[in-house]
Order: sequence, then structure tokens, then C-alpha cells
Amino acid sequence: MWIPIVNRFTCTRKQLPIIMRKIQKNNMTPILDYSNENKSQHQKNFHEIMDLIQTYPNRHIAIKLSALNVQNRNDVETYLEDITKRAIQNKCKLLIDAENYEIQDDIYDISDKFIKHYNKQQVNIYKTYQLYRNDSLNVLKHDMFCERDYFLGFKLVRGAYYNEDKKHNILFDSIDETHDNYNNGIDLFFNHSKQQDKLLCATHNEDSVLHAIELLKTHKTKQVHFAQLMGMSDKLSKQISNEHHVFKYVPYGDFQDTLPYLIRRLYENYPMLLNIFK
Repeated sequence: MWIPIVNRFTCTRKQLPIIMRKIQKNNMTPILDYSNENKSQHQKNFHEIMDLIQTYPNRHIAIKLSALNVQNRNDVETYLEDITKRAIQNKCKLLIDAENYEIQDDIYDISDKFIKHYNKQQVNIYKTYQLYRNDSLNVLKHDMFCERDYFLGFKLVRGAYYNEDKKHNILFDSIDETHDNYNNGIDLFFNHSKQQDKLLCATHNEDSVLHAIELLKTHKTKQVHFAQLMGMSDKLSKQISNEHHVFKYVPYGDFQDTLPYLIRRLYENYPMLLNIFK
């Protein structure tokens, strides 16, 4: 059953192939995102992701480590090891999402460990940087400039955990500072990345998208792509997809599983409501 407001932003497992075909018909690429974030169901979530990779090879798969019980390092690393190996076997790329402040340091640590091991030949794993945080650009700089024998996948987002993160005094005081910080992250990639590093500009902000496109005119690289959420900024996505590689995040799952995602996107990150009909 299709529910208009829900199916604008998410879909069920059965609806997923239909949504994927629709996105591909519009010259875009789906990023598959199983939306169950319940850590008490970490075994179920692990098996769902493993089946997803097996069913849809040669895809980009988003992963939230909270869903794999990130608080238990043994659990999450065991799961991620199996997921990464299957992803590489099936030519899938993994995008490890950023999450709220209380678990983000653990997510960084685990992301770094797996990137150092599995990105030796090419980018198989992306790390996510939340540029509404006033410390994220320094993290990005550290990752960019440290001595490394591996490649980096940089996924830049502004951030979707405002209500949870603001109490920790790590966010910029104004939206303009966040915009500047995001664009500085783009500049950093264009000026200092290695040849096989990759950048995914995951944003609905048209100014940031145009900023990256302008830099692409003088930097001849195929390592920069764009991403927007399903149901958000569709006009912008379609417009730039004529000349650039555009991804659409497709969150899927049972309604009760996707509800936290819907609430977070439409409540905590309320400015994105302005992008629904763009």
C-alpha cells in the first residue's frame, strides 16, 4: 500500500525495486539505506544488510552503526567485517553515516580502522563529516593530511541531529557559519585530495552544489559526486544529473522502522521542509 506522505521519503522492502527503477530512469543512482536503527535488533539488522548487498550487487549501501550495536565494539566490528567483505565481493560501496554526538567518536574510530584496511586499492568505504559541527573541518583536515597509504571517501553533510547535538556546544552559532564550513570542506577536497580520493557532496543547499560545480570547471576530476534524499530537492537533483553523477538516498523498511528517520528529518532538521517541493 502506498501512503503519499510516507512514500515520498521512504518505502517498504517490496516497494524498493520500484523506487530504484524510477530513480535510475531519471538518470540518478540510488543509495540503499535500511532504516531500522533499533540496536536491540542488531542481529536482524546485520542479516538484512547482508541480504541487501547480496540481492543488489554493484550498489552504494548506507549503514548506521547504531543499528549494529555500536556501543558493543565486538558486536559492531564483527558485523562490519562481514558486511565489508561481502560488499567488496559484490562490488558495493559502503557509506558509514554520522550520527549523534554521544556515539559519533566511536563511529569515527571504527570508520577509520576499516578505511585504513579496506581502502588500500580504491575507496570501498566512505566516512561522513557533519559540517554543522565546529570541530568537523579539523577532523577532515587531519584525515586529509595524515601520512596514509590508503584512499579516502569523504561524504560531507550538514547534519541531522541538531536537537540532540546542540546541548553539547559543538554546533555553529549561525547557519551562515555552517554554510561557510561546508564550502570550506569542499575547497579542502579540491585543493588537497589524492587522485583516487572521492567526495560525495550530500546536500540540498543549492549554493554549495553550485560552488562544487564551479570548482569542477577548473579541476578536471571524476571523483566528485552529489547526493540528495529521496523526496527532497528533486528539481535540483534532476537539473544537475544531466552533467554530474547524482545519488538519491532511499531509506526503506517497515513503517515503524522508518518512523525515527521521518521524525528526525522533518522535525529536527526542519529547514529541509523548504526543500520538499523544490
